[in-house]
Amino acid sequence: MSTQNDEDHATAMQLESRPPLRWYVRMVRRYLGPGPYLDFGCGSGQLLRRLARHGPASGFEISEQAARAARENAPGYPVSTSMDQLPDGAFRGVVAIHVLERLDDVAAAEAVRTWRRVLRPGGRVLLVVTDPGGRGRELGGTNWSGFADPMRINLKPHARWRTILTDAGFRIVREGSDGLWDVPYGRMPKLLDLRAAPAVTQFVLGHLLVAPGSGESSVFVLEKTGCRTRDGGR
Repeated sequence: MSTQNDEDHATAMQLESRPPLRWYVRMVRRYLGPGPYLDFGCGSGQLLRRLARHGPASGFEISEQAARAARENAPGYPVSTSMDQLPDGAFRGVVAIHVLERLDDVAAAEAVRTWRRVLRPGGRVLLVVTDPGGRGRELGGTNWSGFADPMRINLKPHARWRTILTDAGFRIVREGSDGLWDVPYGRMPKLLDLRAAPAVTQFVLGHLLVAPGSGESSVFVLEKTGCRTRDGGR
């Protein structure tokens, strides 16, 4: 991966993560419990730094450029650049925010297997992934924000990710959506577009309240189970 691509990746991850950071942290505390946490695809470390306030935290980031930025922004917290470096059974919670849609199918499957490997029994994942079958895509049309990032190479609807995750040996604890936060949709003035109200409500409460398919992205809370996956792995 070239230096320019690394820089683009780091910048995109940093900018994308800023607005909902507080909600992600609230969701982690509510549904994943205490650490240790792994911020998988930690970008420039903005979320990692905040997670570390609530428990032991580590990061994983494939981009060397972004990993260096993460180490600077979250000093003292380890950031790995190889999945093989991540220890087995070391984490109670994995956080993966807009990661899987940036990976092809082979790499995404490897990521999901890695989550199971590094989680303790009963450990959980907070997963957020762009939903091309959601209401946000329907309202946004060809101008939908999900199409704006060229690194989103693996857009799948909610139901497809659900099948992939359960086939990989995860139980769905909760599932929902981030809501319609990218207002205004159409020509309505932003302050008059009340379709954002459910997203704002769950943001303030730190709950997952909006139904799947009702927003811009899918949100899953997953739990590692002891059952065998379809390929016989654990």
